[in-house]
Amino acid sequence: HFLYQGTHECYFQSNRSEAGSGPPSPPPPRVRFLERYFYDRQEFVRFDSDRGEYEAVTPLGEPIARYWNSQKGILERKRSEVDYFCSHNYGIYEPLARERRVQPKVKIAPSSYDSSSHHTLLICNVDGFWPSQIEIKWFRNGKEEDEARVFTTDLIRNGDWTFQMAVMLETSSLSAEPQSESARSKMWTGVAGIVLGLVFLAPGLVLYLKNKKGQRVIPQPPVALLR
Repeated sequence: HFLYQGTHECYFQSNRSEAGSGPPSPPPPRVRFLERYFYDRQEFVRFDSDRGEYEAVTPLGEPIARYWNSQKGILERKRSEVDYFCSHNYGIYEPLARERRVQPKVKIAPSSYDSSSHHTLLICNVDGFWPSQIEIKWFRNGKEEDEARVFTTDLIRNGDWTFQMAVMLETSSLSAEPQSESARSKMWTGVAGIVLGLVFLAPGLVLYLKNKKGQRVIPQPPVALLR
């Protein structure tokens, strides 16, 4: 079995030309309409509104393109689809696309790509965001990493009006030192607690050992100095 398929595609390119006097308004985009036909997953003929006629992509499409181009009614109808199909739908969906915002989902994972060295490749996967304009940077202790060690993949369309991409950082082996002030504070609090515990435990331990030997000792009260 072979698949025969046809698609109707609209492409919109923003027009950045200067507007005239008066209140600013977004200029209409440049619109391109494509009608494409595929046989066995290979395109063989298409209509391109930029050309205004059908064109063969493979030898299979040559007789079809010649026939359709000879039919003035077919060509006039296809040329008008730029307006009543593409431009009409653009007016409906453009406000939705312009105002739509979807926050990305971020996942970072290490990948040891060179077992003979201590280098690690950190992979940051950013998925499910809209619109496509996004900026991703790597920071270590508040300082941006060298861009020479950062690699970025091409933008990928998910097919559901969202995008994804990956940004990789080549770095040395990561240390386990806490990076935030709160983490450092908790660490030193734990260390201070252990030291004070040992200070209060030592006199009791000395008393126990002295009594065990039959000697009566009057323990001195413990003193903790905090600075």
